[in-house]
Amino acid sequence: MRVVVTGAAGRIGTQIVEELSESHELRLIDRLPVPGRESVVADLVRVRPGFFRRLWHASSRALWEKTFEAAEVVVHLAGEADPDAPRRRHRRDNIVATRNLLEAAARHRVRRVVFASSNWVVRGQEQELAPACYSPEGPKIGSDAPPRPVNAYGLSKARGESAGRAFVDSGKLHSFVAVRIGSFLPAPPADERIHRWIGTDDLRSLLRRCIEAEFDGFHVVYGVSAQLETPFDLSHTRRLLGWKPRQLP
Repeated sequence: MRVVVTGAAGRIGTQIVEELSESHELRLIDRLPVPGRESVVADLVRVRPGFFRRLWHASSRALWEKTFEAAEVVVHLAGEADPDAPRRRHRRDNIVATRNLLEAAARHRVRRVVFASSNWVVRGQEQELAPACYSPEGPKIGSDAPPRPVNAYGLSKARGESAGRAFVDSGKLHSFVAVRIGSFLPAPPADERIHRWIGTDDLRSLLRRCIEAEFDGFHVVYGVSAQLETPFDLSHTRRLLGWKPRQLP
C-alpha cells in the first residue's frame, strides 16, 4: 500500500515511518529532511498572493502533491504541536495546512486520511468530569463526544476534525479517522499526564490499524495506553480498528 506521511521527521512521524517502512511503500513529507530516508522537503501552507510567490508556491505545491499520486492513505502528522504556541501558528500550521492537505487528497482520489488530532479537543469535557472520570468506574468521554476545546491548539485540531467530516460527507473522501492522541512519551509520566499517556508500542500499533483496518466514513478514535485511570472510552476504537492497548504504566 502506498502511504503518504506528513510530519515524517517529527516525534510521532519517525515512529510510524520505522513501523511501516518494511510493509508499505512510503512517501515522506516534512519541512526538514527525514534522516536516512528519501523525502520531500516542503511547507503545506499556501503563501500570500504575488507573482513570484505564486511561482514559488506552484513549484512547491507540485513537489509535495506529487507524492499523493496513486496513494491510498495519507497520515497527516504535520502541524504545530505546542499548546502554548501563538494562535497564529495554530491557525497556519494546523488549520490552513490541513485544509490544503485535504484538498490535495481529494484531487488525487486518496481513499483515507488519518488525522493526528488531540485529546485537547475534548479537554473541556474532561475538566468538567474530573476527578470522577479518572476512576475505572467513572464517566468516560466517548468517540461521539463533540469538541470542547479550552485553548487555540484544541480549537485548531477540532477544526481539522470538522474539515475531515465535511470532506467525507461531500463524497470527496471515502474515510477519515481523527486520532485524539494522548500524551506520547516513551515512559509513563509521574504527573497528571498519566491519565492520557500512550507509549511507543501502542502508538505504533494504533496508527498501523488506522491505516490497514477496513472501514468507510468519518470516525474518531482515542490514542491512550491501557491505564485504568484514563478518562476516555475506547469502545469504538476497539470495535472499528480491532485494536486494544497493551502497554501498562
